Amino acid sequence: MIETPDKGFWEQLKKRKVIRAAVAYIIVGWIVLQVGEIVFEGLELPVWSLKLLIALVVLGFPIAMVLSWAFDFSLRGVRKEAADTGELSHTSLETASDTPSIAVLPFDDMSEKGDQAYFCEGIAEEILNALCKVANLRVASRVAAFQFGGKRADVTEIGAKLKVNTVLEGSVRKAGDKLRITAQLVNTSDGYHLWSRQFDRGLEGIFEIQEEIADAIATTLSLTLKRQFINSQHQVDHKAYDFFLRGLSYFARHTTQDNVYARQMFSRAIEIEPDYGRAWAGMAYTYGFEYLYFNANDVNRSEARRTSHKALELAPDLAESHVSAGIAHCMSLEYKQADFEFEKAIELDPKNYEAWYFYGRTKVHEGDLAHALRLFERAAKVRPEDFQSVLLQAQLYTSLGRKDKALEVTRVGIERVRAILDLNPDDNRALNMGAFALLRLGKKKEATEWMLTSMENATMDSIIQYNAACFFSLAGDTDRALDCLENCLVKVGNISREWLVHDSDMDNIRQHSRFQEIVSRFPD
Repeated sequence: MIETPDKGFWEQLKKRKVIRAAVAYIIVGWIVLQVGEIVFEGLELPVWSLKLLIALVVLGFPIAMVLSWAFDFSLRGVRKEAADTGELSHTSLETASDTPSIAVLPFDDMSEKGDQAYFCEGIAEEILNALCKVANLRVASRVAAFQFGGKRADVTEIGAKLKVNTVLEGSVRKAGDKLRITAQLVNTSDGYHLWSRQFDRGLEGIFEIQEEIADAIATTLSLTLKRQFINSQHQVDHKAYDFFLRGLSYFARHTTQDNVYARQMFSRAIEIEPDYGRAWAGMAYTYGFEYLYFNANDVNRSEARRTSHKALELAPDLAESHVSAGIAHCMSLEYKQADFEFEKAIELDPKNYEAWYFYGRTKVHEGDLAHALRLFERAAKVRPEDFQSVLLQAQLYTSLGRKDKALEVTRVGIERVRAILDLNPDDNRALNMGAFALLRLGKKKEATEWMLTSMENATMDSIIQYNAACFFSLAGDTDRALDCLENCLVKVGNISREWLVHDSDMDNIRQHSRFQEIVSRFPD
């Protein structure tokens, strides 16, 4: 049996503005009584008149509280609050921008043991991905929205920082095979609930819940939206899906060890459901990422090909299947085949950031920098808060001899970095790549501090350690740059020869004998 969460009533009082209404009523009531006492005395009204006024003020308090629970009193008039019945509010977003936008926050874990964070994140991410299929709706990325996970930030603050006019939040209580999910769509301009609902079902109903939430949100915002066709979720065993969500949670952390954990979870999902195409795509991603960032060996390359081929076979209509295949072909220097797969992924899902981003990285491997630049520009538009695709543009503009344009996009990039660090000061990726932007803008001291901090916080992260080599090369510290490169190659993880050869950040040390010796270790 799933118990009703003990907390939540106080939060509902605040969200429905009952507390604010109570304070306002007491203040106004006190003023009315003070004025009434003076006026009644001046008019020489009988004593019982003042007593009647006091009684009316007291009796009106509970009535006002009940009304404030059910209705939203604002300067725009009285509006009915959407209750937990699944009924949709037809109120439009009067204060919102012309383009509807939403941030999906990770749901709160209300389970007894508090061990379902991965499940809460997974559900939120699945809903987020479904909403990305809705035409004309801008969806804040997982990277940005999930920074608010576990934080009691005000929705107005979230709206301002993520530049969205609605927020989806909720909670999950999981007990055995029983599930209780609550979700509410909130207007960030005034905290008004546009829609809310509670779901009590078995785990096998999780796919229907996600679909119903996404449909309800699109319907609530339907005044300006046109829905795209969304393929229904493949109905897999709920235990396999649970392992799949665990895999997604680990994979999102992008560390060497978490990549291994993610692969183990996807593998467990496949053991239960051998034809689970999404899990095969997840497996392919882990091998592809390990090859690109951690260990560029033949095993990872061959496994990326095998698992991505299986994903294509089982889920050919899934953009992730084609992205994973594109990455696998890139590893084998099969650039025409990689182009085909990335183009197909974009055709299936034009808002798929990974498709644009890794297509761009593939073109860097190939040496087609102009094409890579255009792809990174598109990736930056698909994910407006992303800084990686912007800062990589600066590197490419530098390689193409357009230093003025490199400075222009660097300024845009550092703004995005600072916005992410404002949400999460410990974001190593932001500190690491932001250091490049600061260096290019002439702020060498601050840049070095950011780089050293990211290196200390992630000593075994090959991406950060390789970037350190690039950073010190650009800063003119040759010995330190070569030390970082040696450390990345020997202790942390192998690196991509193709990326190293075409990386303009290494130009200052490219002719050094130690650099040539490092490159010579790669097989021809």
